[in-house]
Amino acid sequence: MIQEFITAHISLCYELGGVFLFFTVLIFISGFLISRFDSVPLEHAIYFAFITAFTVGFGDMVPKSRGARIVTIILAFFGLMLIGIAVAIAAQAIDIALETSAL
Repeated sequence: MIQEFITAHISLCYELGGVFLFFTVLIFISGFLISRFDSVPLEHAIYFAFITAFTVGFGDMVPKSRGARIVTIILAFFGLMLIGIAVAIAAQAIDIALETSAL
């Protein structure tokens, strides 16, 4: 059953590769914009963008300018969609694995 789950999960992720590429590009662009708006180093802004997009939110960095806050809100919204897609893929892979192993 584990093998069926892994196979189904990889297959579903492969089909949505464009979506994951979009989210990755969005995170890097958001990091660049936050870096420019708040005048922080690019690597710190990209770190903040990843933490925000993956809905972790450590709180060690916060956006200070209005532009950075707007970018952060948009990024957080898309991050919620990313997490939802990841959970849906895992649930679908479990469903496929259960159907395959029941046969």
